Amino acid sequence: MQFEIGKGLDGSDATIGVRGNDFGFYGNLRPADIPELYKQYNIYSDYTVADDVYFETQAHVRMFEKQLKADVDKIFDDIGMKYDIIDFRGMDRDINKWSSKDSYDNYKTTKDFETWIYIKLPPQKSFDYDENRKYYAPIILPIVKKIYSALEATYNPTLLFYLDNYHSEYYDKFENKWYVEDVVNPVALFLDLSKYNNYLEWTENDIEMEISILHEEWFITAWKKANDIE
Repeated sequence: MQFEIGKGLDGSDATIGVRGNDFGFYGNLRPADIPELYKQYNIYSDYTVADDVYFETQAHVRMFEKQLKADVDKIFDDIGMKYDIIDFRGMDRDINKWSSKDSYDNYKTTKDFETWIYIKLPPQKSFDYDENRKYYAPIILPIVKKIYSALEATYNPTLLFYLDNYHSEYYDKFENKWYVEDVVNPVALFLDLSKYNNYLEWTENDIEMEISILHEEWFITAWKKANDIE
């Protein structure tokens, strides 16, 4: 696995250094083989990598990303579902244990990664916020239950339901003013399926109460640009 040095998300200069007794290096690093357009967003931004000793933060998941994706793709095929975007996030729950010699089967038992699955929702039916929540809840609920049953607990799934565009209009009676807003690529619902164990018991009302369409999700924008979607 090769890495290259790049600027931080805040625009800070590229850095590189040595970590004393750990015989590693640190800096704003990212895998060298990701698409060129991803690099300007520095999606993988906070690596510290110790050569042949361990991998910190998100870097370890890159060793097994292709195998994880192949597994999840097969499961989605088996249950007759599709996602729009998938991203594997490494978690630094035990940062000192990962070696390049570790096996994939062992890695899957660690809970040191999460599978972020992005699913695009159909266009909104109304400019009214509450009406949209009611509209999307029965669409989302069966998807949540199906993916929860298929992927949890092995793949630690996080589901993000998003829209290409969202237009809102609302009247603030206290300010006596109409507000109009257009948002691109907002996430309507974020669910960490490894956080609770009762998603099979959830109702449409539970989903409706969790829906919150607020702002652009930069990762979706970056992914679309990298894949020439917009």
